[in-house]
Amino acid sequence: MPTYTVEVNGETFDIDAPNDDAVRAAVRQLQGQQPAAAAAPHPLSSPPQPEKSTLEKVTGNINSFGQGIVDMVGMGYADEIGAGIDYAGSHVLPWRDAKTYDQALADTRGEQEQAYEEHPAANIAGKVTGALWGASRLAKAGLSPTANAIKSEAGLGRVTAASTKEGAILGTISGFGNGEDGFVNRLANSGVGLALGAGIGAMAPAAIAGGTQLVKSAAAPLIAPFAPNGYVREALATALRRAGQTPESIANNMRAAAADGQDMFNVADAMGYTGERLMSTSTRVPHDNRQPLAEALMARQAGQGERLANNLAEGFDTFDTAGRRIADRTAQRTAEANELYPAARANAGPVNVTPVLEEIDRTIRPGVNQMVNPRDRIANDSIEGALTRVRSMLSDGNSQVTDFDTLFRAKLDLDDMIQRAEAQGAGNRAHYLSRVQGMVDQALADASEGYVGARDAFARASRRIDAVDAGSAASRISRRAQDTIPEFEAMPPGEQVDFRAGYIDPLIARLEGASSSPTTNKARLLQTPKFEAELPAFAAPERGGQLADRIAREQTMFRTANAALGNSKTADNLADAADMNQFDPAVIGRLVRGDPIGAITTGLSKALGTLTGQPPSVVERLSRVLMETNPDVALDVLRAGTQKLSQNDQLRARLVSALVETGAAGMPRLTAP
Repeated sequence: MPTYTVEVNGETFDIDAPNDDAVRAAVRQLQGQQPAAAAAPHPLSSPPQPEKSTLEKVTGNINSFGQGIVDMVGMGYADEIGAGIDYAGSHVLPWRDAKTYDQALADTRGEQEQAYEEHPAANIAGKVTGALWGASRLAKAGLSPTANAIKSEAGLGRVTAASTKEGAILGTISGFGNGEDGFVNRLANSGVGLALGAGIGAMAPAAIAGGTQLVKSAAAPLIAPFAPNGYVREALATALRRAGQTPESIANNMRAAAADGQDMFNVADAMGYTGERLMSTSTRVPHDNRQPLAEALMARQAGQGERLANNLAEGFDTFDTAGRRIADRTAQRTAEANELYPAARANAGPVNVTPVLEEIDRTIRPGVNQMVNPRDRIANDSIEGALTRVRSMLSDGNSQVTDFDTLFRAKLDLDDMIQRAEAQGAGNRAHYLSRVQGMVDQALADASEGYVGARDAFARASRRIDAVDAGSAASRISRRAQDTIPEFEAMPPGEQVDFRAGYIDPLIARLEGASSSPTTNKARLLQTPKFEAELPAFAAPERGGQLADRIAREQTMFRTANAALGNSKTADNLADAADMNQFDPAVIGRLVRGDPIGAITTGLSKALGTLTGQPPSVVERLSRVLMETNPDVALDVLRAGTQKLSQNDQLRARLVSALVETGAAGMPRLTAP
């Protein structure tokens, strides 16, 4: 119980009283106004109180610490709760004197004040502990808007809004609990608590974030060069968060790449754009791993063309050239024809070419018609001339061919004539000759059953040869996917196989002939709308998806290398100069131009990297992680980073919530005047 010193009628007294009301009552008693049994005045001449023992001091600190915890956790209602327990105990326990609730409340509040006055440090420590514990409980239960916002990786604005809301709620509750002397006073105190809690909540996130960054920056020059792993983990975790990925997604992407034969796909590639920017920084900051990093990227990019060519060959299940495929198919057709046609000729009977001659005569009108209606001296046109030549091979006007072999040779000559006409662009002549060819072919088929099989086999082999040429034509830029894909789909499976050989051969030739410079992106050739549609459609069965993924990864790997090695070299040159000279040479230039502020700012640029936790030792280790191609190793490293960042987020959330709760629950009691 606190001791108060008062002066009454010129005399000084020490009064032990629980609160101000008891002191005033004691003063009135001394002045003779009314009795006050609760106060016990002691003149100053009374013997001094003995100094408390060590045990009493320890016990008092523990009690004050506990009072602080209870006061903070109770949110302003601890005195009412304690008074209720004291009141009930005074009526239930037989050895205690009965109290009114007001007396119990006055005693409880007096004990709280005494605990703070006698042991303020322990009491404050208890309040801080209570605030941290309360914030932790709220966060764990999901009842802290601030902690929820931080855990969801919200920005500072959203975190501030959530913290303001939480502070307003807690301040209102605590203000109402800390009020005294009736409902109106408590209502007024809750309004003050709302305003105070909201204000503290609005300032807390920025204060914690700024303080955290300040501590980190101050410690970085001493810690980062000798213990860089923590900064590396934090940088990786931050990069993952910005990329919107998890360690598991990165590892899965790398495993998928390795399964497709692209085991050079690394962590930076899997991160996407964020990985590109980290790789760019890693190759421009001087450190011991800078040269191996650049050389590895250049070597990887130099092999892009060969990898893409192999990917196309595997995706189309085609490992020979179009010329080689045509030569092989032609040799097969010849061998098959040499086997089938002799058998067909050996078993053939006489041929009947009368229908063929009649078809020709209907066009050129020879014989009697010409004699009855003689022509002028105008020469035959090309169609008449061609048909006349064919007729002369089948009949001399008096007799006609009946031998199978003779007619077959005439057919071969006719085939050549049609082929020449088509090559010359004489489509009409080829049309008339083709009609005659069909009838000759039918005459041969009527004379030999074996000829039909030999003819069909030859036609099938010819169509497969033609499919190679069709594929080569389809690969031209002038051909559109809307036309080539239906053409391919209409082919039987055998012809599709040869179409693939003709289609992919020109693309592989272009890849192999492209520059091997690390700045040349050969994957771009295959990423036009035409090829993005045709490649999956023409690929071998169940190979289209894998081929598209491989090409996309090659594009990603180029972007990573280009971000690190391409673009302007100014940044590289400045970094090298600063590393060699221990200062940025631009400082002199700014001083000469009369810009001292710019010179100072530029001169501090080298130290700035260290102050932000990114000295060469950190960048070196970061670069090694970015180039990691083993998914299991990458998973372990990235998980360590995210766990560390998660722990930091949780600590930040608790600190912000604790600060808000401390400010809100620490509302002063407002008493009515």
